[in-house]
Amino acid sequence: MNAESLLEVITDEYSIINADETISKVISMLAEYEHERPMLVEKGGEIIGAIREKDLIRGSLMTNPDETKIGRFAAKTGIIRPDELTPEKVARRFIEDSTPFVPVKLDGETGIIRINDFLERIKDEFKGTEIQSVMNPDVITVKTSDGASKALAIMRNHGISRVVVVNSENKVAGIITGKDIIDRVVSLKKDDGLGYLSMKEKEKTLSIPVESIMSQPVVTVKKNDRVVRAIDLMIEKNVSSLVVMENDVAEGIVVKKDFLEYYLRMTTSKEQNVQIVSKGITLRSSEVEGLLEDLDRFLMKFKDSLGTAHLFVYVKKLKRHYRDLPLIYVRMRLRSDQGDFFVTSESWGVEFAVHAALSKLERLVVKDKELVLNRRIAQKIYEEEV
Repeated sequence: MNAESLLEVITDEYSIINADETISKVISMLAEYEHERPMLVEKGGEIIGAIREKDLIRGSLMTNPDETKIGRFAAKTGIIRPDELTPEKVARRFIEDSTPFVPVKLDGETGIIRINDFLERIKDEFKGTEIQSVMNPDVITVKTSDGASKALAIMRNHGISRVVVVNSENKVAGIITGKDIIDRVVSLKKDDGLGYLSMKEKEKTLSIPVESIMSQPVVTVKKNDRVVRAIDLMIEKNVSSLVVMENDVAEGIVVKKDFLEYYLRMTTSKEQNVQIVSKGITLRSSEVEGLLEDLDRFLMKFKDSLGTAHLFVYVKKLKRHYRDLPLIYVRMRLRSDQGDFFVTSESWGVEFAVHAALSKLERLVVKDKELVLNRRIAQKIYEEEV
């Protein structure tokens, strides 16, 4: 895939809203469209960000949506210039901004690339790749009887926009997303013409069990299914995630960002590779260099047991601070000849958070290495006895 192919999927089908408009107006505008409508926010004639579902939820629950300006909750996005228009750059922009579209500036005009159109163009790169190579095995769940407020809290704490709903036997019953909650709680009218719910009424409504507002049936795949089929299924069903399931039990979950992260790894030819993506924080060059040294040292340490390895590191700044240090969320995914490893961690400051995650990752790799060694020893003893 090249720049010319990317030019073919750039579209001007989006809306622009002024930063001074209210959240309630944005919600009303979105409700007019049958399908999700990309929205860019402008101020003084310049694009300053985009509207994401989770930002609407946060703004609507924290404030009065009839009075709060949307500019306060717009997500800042990078705009790709013509000289930056490569598949790798677009994929990285999707990951860093966590938006379903990427703005592109061409000949003074702004267009967008939708994530579905981009995935459609790159899906052939995944031929032969199974879901288990891409999925996240760390499935975050809530019970059917849990309240919507608990689901929201879990989404916020884990930096995600959906959770799997399970019954008392831990079998998948549904999935609940931020959109389910915003449709049921934020946009809910008391009566025609009476406006949005008050904060007290929202709190009461958020106590309803997730079972009553979750989406079902869940769109699922198996871990041995091909990624190409999963991409087609997402686009066909108009969903942003798939639950990897076996015997009604969730074995993993896959979102569109997982495909993009894997794509970046595939397009990098280094035998030992590290990629760092940050969100909400700009890492200094010296900071990145120091982290890369530590991460490369880790890969070299286990080179013999891991073989070819790719380490993807996602660093996100959260809202809380301790003195001058922000709370940092880190997600690491290690793909290797020996297997896949996934860890998350939170700590104060980038260095501490990355090292905490790296320590978790090392424990997993060492444990796996010991298991492999034990199997080899057992096999050798068996062969000698035979």
